Amino acid sequence: MRWIVRGLLALVAVLLLALVVVYAGSEWVIRKGHAVPLTEMAIPRDAASIAEGARVARIASCRDCHGANGEGKVLFEDPMLGRIASPPLARAAATMSDAELVRAIRHGVKKDGSSLFIMPTHALGHLSDQDVGRVVAWIRTLKAGPKDSQAAMSYGPVGRALILAGKLPAMANSAKLAQPGRPADMGRYVVDIACTACHKLHQQGFMEDGATKVPALAPMVAAYDPAKLKKLLRTGVGTKPDHGIMSVVARESFSVLTDPEIDAIQAYLKGEAAKAPAQ
Repeated sequence: MRWIVRGLLALVAVLLLALVVVYAGSEWVIRKGHAVPLTEMAIPRDAASIAEGARVARIASCRDCHGANGEGKVLFEDPMLGRIASPPLARAAATMSDAELVRAIRHGVKKDGSSLFIMPTHALGHLSDQDVGRVVAWIRTLKAGPKDSQAAMSYGPVGRALILAGKLPAMANSAKLAQPGRPADMGRYVVDIACTACHKLHQQGFMEDGATKVPALAPMVAAYDPAKLKKLLRTGVGTKPDHGIMSVVARESFSVLTDPEIDAIQAYLKGEAAKAPAQ
């Protein structure tokens, strides 16, 4: 009996040590500073630019994650994994300069220099100077309100273990991907700022949960009938009535795409599919 008790105590000690290591290591990753310099740029204030900033924020799924009116929301919550929550944009922006907002959007770096998580900087980093300025202009029009989410990001033991293992990575990066204005190839631009947040061009991927499959984008879109593609991106209804998260994103984000923009997206992805077939 004494050996059983000693064995259990030893097991508890090992588990406690593991928890301490996971907590301390993940906390270091969460708090780590990232030396990404601030970039000053002109922020427009005219109504047309603000309206376009609101539309770009929808296309890039900012409003899908932060709420239709930037009020913030809980995206996922689990006792072991933690709570993934987006902050209300007006409240967050009130504490930040325009340059700090630009850095957060493009590079995933908070005001204090630590990293954002679950922030698709690999996609948003492609936003042109012109468009990120418009998005900041739209954010500046938002007002804090009673519907603003009060939930904050938190990480459970499994979530912290994933952070420490690099499976839930810090999204801060210093890569310079953006151009001053929108490029001539609008199809590629929209794919870069919106679609690549979830999809890879030529390979199947997975969402952050590690279980939800995401099909290769280029061959899938290239094969779509143009009219049906427009219907999918506007209503979420495609080859079947419900495409899961894609249907939600289509209705909340991609429904504001114009016909020429959707045509350009398909033309770009057809070219990609032709020169680099899916593996």
